[in-house]
Amino acid sequence: MIRYFFILLIMCCFIACNTSAKETTAKITPPTTTKDLHQLATTARKKGAWLKAAQLYEEIYQQDRSNEQANYETGTNYLKANYPHKALAILTSFDKKYQDKAAEFNGRIARIAKAHYQLKQYPTILQLVEEYNYPKMYRGLAREHLKALIQLKRPDLLAQHFTNYQKIRIYDDKGKSTNMGFLYRAICNELLLTNQLELLGIYANQYSNWATKRVPKDKRNTAFSAFYQQNYLQAIDQIKAAIAAEKSARHLMELEGLLGVCYAKNKDLGKAIAQIQTIQTMDDLPPRHDAFGAKFYHQARIEIALKQTDNAITSLTKGLANKAEFWSNRFKEDGLMRDLFEENDFKILVKYRD
Repeated sequence: MIRYFFILLIMCCFIACNTSAKETTAKITPPTTTKDLHQLATTARKKGAWLKAAQLYEEIYQQDRSNEQANYETGTNYLKANYPHKALAILTSFDKKYQDKAAEFNGRIARIAKAHYQLKQYPTILQLVEEYNYPKMYRGLAREHLKALIQLKRPDLLAQHFTNYQKIRIYDDKGKSTNMGFLYRAICNELLLTNQLELLGIYANQYSNWATKRVPKDKRNTAFSAFYQQNYLQAIDQIKAAIAAEKSARHLMELEGLLGVCYAKNKDLGKAIAQIQTIQTMDDLPPRHDAFGAKFYHQARIEIALKQTDNAITSLTKGLANKAEFWSNRFKEDGLMRDLFEENDFKILVKYRD
């Protein structure tokens, strides 16, 4: 009897140990590969989950500190998530010896400039441009450069460097030459943002002269230049002409929004509100980084022009819930939102998260 008892005890122990081993094995998961991380990061980025995307890209970068693309993506997504300090720390941790010396341009440096801009470290941006030695000037860096000069109130250098960019040209993230409308819009917005209205008038007129030469091919820049000239009655006609010719959903929504701002500036309440309704019934924009929450963003711009501060902040809050981002020409970097800057609710909305 004792013998059978011991046999039973041994069998129970064996079964228990075997079960425990299986449970332990089930809990062990293989390490996430770089390929898996890339897929997860890409999915998060496409969904507008900027912080999650940044953290996943950072994990890739930490596995290989020579990976400049991973460093770029990490910094970019931290910026989108409104973490400029974290973005700058990551971007500047990259060892320059790993930079692609054969590349025609470098967009990562533009992200460093963006982080410095958000942190109001404008002189550092000038130094970055001075040290940039790639054959093609990346347009994002050129934009941050001119914005920094405006913030530093250096109209002499602004004119000098803008003229130079017109000569050497600027290039997008595919290395393709981009027209000067990109920089004209950045300059005009920044001058509006900083309330340098006299200088805004000068550049808006230059912008208009430049854009007029491109008509009828380029009605959109003609509309933007008329808007920044702040002749809103004239701008209405130009914007309507641009809307009739526009094929891009993103640009169309922006133009419809500007039309609403013009109506509001001209005290035409009914038409301004009608533009809000038009925007809200438009088809959703394609899933690209500057499209999320755009309907509420453009609605807020019109509401600000109508002096409806509370409504505008509510719309911006909805925009964030729909994945709007703190990125170029948005929220605290948007000259059309100056009237909200001193509002406490707005300050809370745009406060840096690090």
